[in-house]
Amino acid sequence: MSQKPGQLKMLPTTAIHPDPDNPRTDLGDIDQLAHELKSVGQMEPIKVYPHPEREGDWKILGGHRRHAAALRAGLTELNCQVVEAPQNPRLALYLDAMSTGTNHLTLDHLGQSQAIQGMLTEGKTEAWISKNFQIDKAEVKPRARLASQPKVAKLHERGTIDLLTAADILDVESETGDGSLFDSVVEELEDTRWKQRQQDVTRLIEQKKANAKRDVLRTELTGQGAVEIDSENRYSGRWSKTDAVLSVDEHIAAGHQFDVSTPESVNWWAKTRAKTKQVSPERKAELELVRRLNGTLPTSKAARQQFVVSKIRDKKALTDADDRELFADVVFANDSLTEARKRLIAQAINLPYPEPEADESEYSEPVRRRRSVWEEQAFELVYKMTLGQQVRLYAWLQAADAEDMSHKFNLYQRDSWEKAARWKPMATWYRRLINLFGYIPDRDEVDAMRLAASQDQQGNQGLDVELPVGAEVTCAGCGQHQVIAADASTPCPTCDGGDK
Repeated sequence: MSQKPGQLKMLPTTAIHPDPDNPRTDLGDIDQLAHELKSVGQMEPIKVYPHPEREGDWKILGGHRRHAAALRAGLTELNCQVVEAPQNPRLALYLDAMSTGTNHLTLDHLGQSQAIQGMLTEGKTEAWISKNFQIDKAEVKPRARLASQPKVAKLHERGTIDLLTAADILDVESETGDGSLFDSVVEELEDTRWKQRQQDVTRLIEQKKANAKRDVLRTELTGQGAVEIDSENRYSGRWSKTDAVLSVDEHIAAGHQFDVSTPESVNWWAKTRAKTKQVSPERKAELELVRRLNGTLPTSKAARQQFVVSKIRDKKALTDADDRELFADVVFANDSLTEARKRLIAQAINLPYPEPEADESEYSEPVRRRRSVWEEQAFELVYKMTLGQQVRLYAWLQAADAEDMSHKFNLYQRDSWEKAARWKPMATWYRRLINLFGYIPDRDEVDAMRLAASQDQQGNQGLDVELPVGAEVTCAGCGQHQVIAADASTPCPTCDGGDK
């Protein structure tokens, strides 16, 4: 006998079937709900409609938990509200899961992501989802992306990462095409038991990218028969860098050895005819530090720039008072729209700056036309920014030339008048980042500043950058040096428990 839409009817549990597309991956405590159904009874009907493939049976639209609990409790019938078969069953299922899930057992993060992605797939807009489920419009797509990566969704759900950081992690594989790199980042975060700042995860990602590039380059060279120079030879006085422009085969034939300190370049070393004085242990340690910094400061640069981009895009990153203070600094600074500054603007507004094609010159007419169009589009996007966003962007532009060089240690040096003049704008930018934005320089940046200060015989103390209180600690358990926020309460990541 057919049922009228909206009619309540007791139906056999064996004739009721779950929807396999149900986004609720975690049904919660079914045993507790089964006990309540047996002792108290069913307080609310489940929602069903005629099964499209099983004549006489029913498909669940809402109430998957109650149905599972009824089966667990051994009930043979359930009170059901019969509704018309929806025109779009999947969309109806997602809508019901998001709405009833809010009033009953909240969908977990993965379930929400799958429901949001399902609604987008079925044609609902970001604005519609935002309005109907009180989700910030900017979060709709990032939440939906988590549907395809349960491990990242789990990290977000347990509070290890926020939504913006999750989006950064999801970009790793699409940007690099390296699934193992993505897995490596996720696995390292899975082993972490405390919340990670976005800038720390960005550093982790960028360092793993750099390490992967170095490993590829090292493997290619050793595969051709090249030998990597070791620390002993590098500072023995018997080897020196060679500027000879040779092919890899020619370097190998000449007996040269390679050094990969950065993923972008290779240094070749040749034996010297006249042995030079071997460097002292102190000088060797200093040179090793410079070499390490040249390999890791590009990571610091990339992470710092991503940190600034996130602060520019976030309308609530700073207080109104901080924005006004920052703007006051900017008002008294001179500015010109150089190419370096245009590229920083491009990062901030997420509008790539046009570059010449392979057969074009920097000043060719097609390039000039594309850049002219870009400037018009960029102006409109910057115009739509809030005042605070504009101020933060403009302040960043003041450090454009220094930022462009900040991946090398020599930017941090100030032991001559020329070097001090070059470092000064970056020192000013660091102070603004620390005092206003809350930026925490990482260990490599701290080491670079301290080494440069120790080399400064002119005593340019006005060029020092005061680090945040509590930015540096040493674990009493293992002695590991850390650079962390002043209010951090997490254990040491090495020994997981040493006193700070």
